[in-house]
Amino acid sequence: MSASSKTEKPTAKRLRDAAKRGQTFKSKDLVTTCLMLCGIAFLVGSVSLLELMALYRRYIQSGFSLDPSVYIMGLALHAFKVVAPIILVCLLASGLPSLLLSGFQLASEALKLNLGALNPVNGFKKLFSLRTVKEAIKSLLYLISFVVAVSVTWQVVRDRIFSLVYAPIGGLFAVWGSLLLSLMLIWLACILLIVLLDMLIEYFLFIKEHRMDKQSVKNEHKEQEGSPETKGRRRELHRELLSEQIKSDIRNSKVVIANPTHIAVGIYMNPEVLPIPFISVMETNQRALAVRGYAEKVGVPVVADVALARRIFKTHTRYSLIKLDEVEQVLRLLLWLEQVENA
Repeated sequence: MSASSKTEKPTAKRLRDAAKRGQTFKSKDLVTTCLMLCGIAFLVGSVSLLELMALYRRYIQSGFSLDPSVYIMGLALHAFKVVAPIILVCLLASGLPSLLLSGFQLASEALKLNLGALNPVNGFKKLFSLRTVKEAIKSLLYLISFVVAVSVTWQVVRDRIFSLVYAPIGGLFAVWGSLLLSLMLIWLACILLIVLLDMLIEYFLFIKEHRMDKQSVKNEHKEQEGSPETKGRRRELHRELLSEQIKSDIRNSKVVIANPTHIAVGIYMNPEVLPIPFISVMETNQRALAVRGYAEKVGVPVVADVALARRIFKTHTRYSLIKLDEVEQVLRLLLWLEQVENA
């Protein structure tokens, strides 16, 4: 099937199937940007080396007589306190955007071995694909953005950099952290437009790769709605839900009032016997669908009236007379059906 014949947008089922294979819309640059922003902000705002310096100072003041194992354990504990939160922040910053873009769909089939990925022909096609051209242009734009960010940062903070020679040693880490944060914020501001454009292009390429031809869309709708054979089998199952007595009551009914899939009420009317309508059938859910299907088969009129069907179902029982509150509306419905039949 040529790519030119695939003109239809992918259906929801096709996108769900692709998500199971790990093929979801994702923007790696957005995830990386969130990761850098959160990671650097956490490093600058929360990580401090004062505790490490205090530990090292105590070891020196003891004349290096402190047990090395105690010193190493202290270093390891401090490293864990520093590294563990950073890892957690980075996992959240990279995981949440990916889950949001994929609609929280897990790729259940992505772990299967795909030998087609080792095909050199597929690799050659990817080498000259539109996405490769996009990545090359994007890399060049990122490089230009970084040069611009460094230039702007230098113009803004160069006085602070030159004044570091007079700064106390204890405050150098905070100053350099602030400078690094300034550089990253300026750079992120420069690349924001690039990241947004990359998201739009990635979405366009994702939809383009999963486009379908018209025949595939028709086949999928046919599978979802069911083939004529499946529909016929479903009607047979509906008929099997009904006993012979219910089928007889349906055939003798003047009308079946439906809601339209959850309730079915059959109305029997014979003025020579009784001038008040009589409830011959009352079923719900699957049996209601079966009643409606059988009534259509044998030629009994089916009228969809949600409000009337619900009221009768709540206030009546099977084989009971219609109460005065609903009798006028039911008689009006029967009269209208008689006029339609005689027209």
